[in-house]
Amino acid sequence: MKTSVGFPKITLSVALFACSSVLLARDLGVVGPVYPIAEQDMLQTIEQRLTALEASGELTRLEDDAKARYQAYVERPEGVQLPRATKNHTYYVDPSLTVPYDIKDHEGRIIHPAGTTVNPLDYMTLSKQLLFFDGDDPVQVEWARAMVESNSVHMKPILTNGPVLALMKEWQVRLYFDQQGMLIERFHIQRVPVIVTQDGTRLTVVEYGLSAQK
Repeated sequence: MKTSVGFPKITLSVALFACSSVLLARDLGVVGPVYPIAEQDMLQTIEQRLTALEASGELTRLEDDAKARYQAYVERPEGVQLPRATKNHTYYVDPSLTVPYDIKDHEGRIIHPAGTTVNPLDYMTLSKQLLFFDGDDPVQVEWARAMVESNSVHMKPILTNGPVLALMKEWQVRLYFDQQGMLIERFHIQRVPVIVTQDGTRLTVVEYGLSAQK
């Protein structure tokens, strides 16, 4: 096999080796002034910084602040405030979605190509009714608690807003939270409280008007 300049591989290798030997044998001297490496090791810098923060008490303050912010988020996650329903209203939602990428099974076979419209209710059943309510509205809280106590086996209470941990301790039941309103958007919920149930391959959403209650 020839190289790009037409010499056999072995000839080119010998030539390169000879050149490198000559270069290694020569003392080229000092081209310019030589300085020690002044850059401090990054890990050492971080360690020194943490030590200084710990000594000043700033590290403890930062840790306490992070814990407080996390606790506040757990007790009251980011929710969505919706108006209270003023009258009973029923509508239906088609939960079908268009998959943006190929959906594959456990063996890697494509079962839903990208762009396919899929209805999840063709493959699953909504085992419980979904009750959405605002935990900051005392009227909705009272109504939702009564609904859950009368049908706790088949009801899943979901807060759209409010103090989920405080209500969970008060009710002594497990509550859920629709973080950032993902389900609200999915089910086209505009007012609360509502109860979502499955009706074949569609969802039934019922708004319950509570304006007359105090």
